[in-house]
Order: sequence, then structure tokens, then C-alpha cells
Amino acid sequence: MKFTEKYTKAFQYLLPSPLSIAFLLTFLTFIIAYIVTDNVNSEENYFITLLGYWEKGLWNSNLLVFALQMMLILVLGHILALTPFVSKSISALVNLATTTSKAATIVTFFTILVSLFNWGLGLIFGAIICRSIGENARIKNIPMNYPLIGAAGYSGFMVWHGGISGSATTKVAEAGHLRTLLSGNSVTTVPNSINFSETVFSSMNITASIMLLILLPTLMYILGKQKKAYTFPEQLPAIETKKENSSLIGA
Repeated sequence: MKFTEKYTKAFQYLLPSPLSIAFLLTFLTFIIAYIVTDNVNSEENYFITLLGYWEKGLWNSNLLVFALQMMLILVLGHILALTPFVSKSISALVNLATTTSKAATIVTFFTILVSLFNWGLGLIFGAIICRSIGENARIKNIPMNYPLIGAAGYSGFMVWHGGISGSATTKVAEAGHLRTLLSGNSVTTVPNSINFSETVFSSMNITASIMLLILLPTLMYILGKQKKAYTFPEQLPAIETKKENSSLIGA
């Protein structure tokens, strides 16, 4: 077995699912809070007090609204990525990706461009176009460095928060949002809102976005020229799931 295959299998066994990571981080934060912080109300069990804080934060109305907004951005972006127009656009781009350097450049440029409009769309768009290029290369027997193309698909994360769907920029543009986060005299020291003209459409942010649109695809093109390309096997090997592996171990 090759080192890369062992590396992949190790991650399949050891890397928790996103939900498991969320549970682990919640538990770790709770333990740290219990050890490091002090109980203000000594008459009540501090463990119960912390549970009350956790429950209050979990069902905070403002946080629930924010969570729903983020979910809608991701879900609607996913839906948009599966529309006929986007599918046809991806097919046209895939036909241009005849080498690793061209494929990496195309994936990087358009993933960044799409992410500037909607990070949810950029997230799904990058994954779909990478997979489509891989499938096309396998069918047409085109040598390709697929790991580099996969890395290019994540390039949109370098700009997504500077786009018009960025979480922080969107929230601070809401009237009164910043002041709801503060209390006391400090409320009057912050503006009621910060418009997109001062964040997303500021000269600094636009310059940074344009530079990334130029530099990152160029870098990927250079790396594509240097990295060795491989032909895809006619039939990709099946990936064993944790359940299948555990059943084999049990047997």
C-alpha cells in the first residue's frame, strides 16, 4: 500500500464528522469554563449555572436569526449551483480544461469570482467544477494533477468574506446591530451601521479582491506547469466506509 493510501485511510478512521467536532468543541469549552471561571452565585451549583448559560446562548433569538441567514446563503447557493445555467457554464469551462495548468487556472479564477457574489454558491461551485474536470479527464484519458485542482477549488475561501454575502459585513450593515452587542456608555461610541460602501465596496477591499483574482490563478498556472500529471484509472477504487471497516474488524 502506498503512503498516500495509508494517509487517506488514517484520516477516514481518525477524522471526526463535522457534527462530532461541534460536540467535542462544546464539551471542551464547557470544561474550560468550569475550571477557569468563577461562580458569581455561590448559592447555586456552578455546573447547573453553566448549563443555563449554554442553554440561553443556544436559543438566543439574535443568534438563531444569524444561523438561519447563514443556512439560507449556503442552501440557496447550492440550489443555484445546480441550475441549468450554471451547469451549462461549468460544462463549457470543463471543455477548456485540457491540461493541469489550464484546469487549475480556470477553477481558481471562477471560484473566486463566484465566491465574491455568494460564498455558498462558490463553495458548491468549486466542488462541482473540480469533480466535473476529473470525470472529463478520466473519460478522455487526459493526464491531470487532480490534487492541485482540488486545492484550487478551495481558493474562493480567500475572498468570500470580502464579498457581498460576507457574514460580518452583512450584519454590521443592519441598522442597530452593532449597538445590540454592547451595553452602557460604549453604545454611543459605535455607529448605528456600517454600509457596504465602507466595507465590501471600499477601495482597499476592491483592490485586494482584484489582486487575488490576478495573482492566485497565475500562481496555480505556474504550479500546474511544474506538477506531474497522471492519467486516471478506468475504474476508481471504492472507498471503504467506517461501517464496512468496523464490520471486517469485528469478523
